[in-house]
Amino acid sequence: MNISIITHPTGRSPENKWFFGERTSALDLTRPKYNKIGREQDFQWFYAHMQDVEYKHNLVFYTCGMCFRVETTDIRHAQFVRNMFTVVDNPHDHCADWVIFHSPPSSEEPKIYVHLDDHVMLIAGTTFLGEIKKGVFGILSFELPALDALPMHCSAFTYHLNGGPKTNLMFGLSGTGKTTLSSDPEYRLISDDEVAWTSDSVQMIETGCYAKSEGLSAETHPTIFNAVRLADSQDMLVEENPGASNARLSYPLSTVENAYDADDNLRHPVNIFFLTMDAKGLFPPVSKITGETIKRFFETGYTSQMPGTEAGDDQIKPLFSPCYGSPFMPLDISVYSDMLMEMIGIHKVNVYLINTGMDSDGVRYSLDFTRECVKLAIEKGAPDNSDVCLNILEELINGS
Repeated sequence: MNISIITHPTGRSPENKWFFGERTSALDLTRPKYNKIGREQDFQWFYAHMQDVEYKHNLVFYTCGMCFRVETTDIRHAQFVRNMFTVVDNPHDHCADWVIFHSPPSSEEPKIYVHLDDHVMLIAGTTFLGEIKKGVFGILSFELPALDALPMHCSAFTYHLNGGPKTNLMFGLSGTGKTTLSSDPEYRLISDDEVAWTSDSVQMIETGCYAKSEGLSAETHPTIFNAVRLADSQDMLVEENPGASNARLSYPLSTVENAYDADDNLRHPVNIFFLTMDAKGLFPPVSKITGETIKRFFETGYTSQMPGTEAGDDQIKPLFSPCYGSPFMPLDISVYSDMLMEMIGIHKVNVYLINTGMDSDGVRYSLDFTRECVKLAIEKGAPDNSDVCLNILEELINGS
């Protein structure tokens, strides 16, 4: 069914997320905003409280070889889960590796409790849809490296050249254009947000999309626009906070005309793109980067934060999110970066930095121009500006 929901709060609540259990010893505590350890008695009390709730919706799905069960009181969140993951029939016949209990009214403020030993996540006090989606990804980001799989907060797509389709990965923080660029009509979309990289191939984590709707049009975002129309006609569209600046739309990949099928051989990536919305016009529009430059950009996840993004901010300032998704990557950053660098080396992957922001005159690069830069890099490569880009990044990190 089609769903429209106004959430409270209107975004994720990372400051209200806590981890529990002996396995918390593996968390990266140098990022305490996202990795906080709670008291066992607090979890047990709240878990008992959550067990008093009647969960009307029980959904089971598999992703990256793990089985998840989501139990929720809310039909709107159940539809969201169906859109984002391939839910199986007869959920009680499947033994879940992880269970997520979701009950919006059971807490006055958002609470996200994750017991790493008991494999239980509790989400309460929030109706924001992304809390469930990112909860699953956060769990996978904790579990997959031990299984020799790299969880990645990135989009993925293929581009058909002579010799067949070439797989590409695209990393970028919110506002850098990741969803827009990876949804180009000439590409076949694998995922708009999350994938895993194993010794065999790239794997889908989700089988749905969760795209921002602001500025959506048939001219600028034809793939997303047409998918939304089809999802709406098939009663499979979820609208979150319509009309708000952070409004989003959820729809299954089956409504994306040029989507890759989950059974297809997705292959190892040939190219990786790091996106930065550089508001100071310091970086070239497209650059090949290598070695330490790749690792440094990945471990810092740089982009620009524009004036007005937060109350009281009236200047452009650098924004950093390690692994291009710090809130969802709970292990030490080096765990992910070392795996990435190893995979890049084994499979001889090209890595490019794309500036989706401003040129040196302060003029924003057009979407068409940036799309052409990406395609040019895929087809012919790009200038090697690795040392230049690294020097600029270090100056931004040091505040100079």
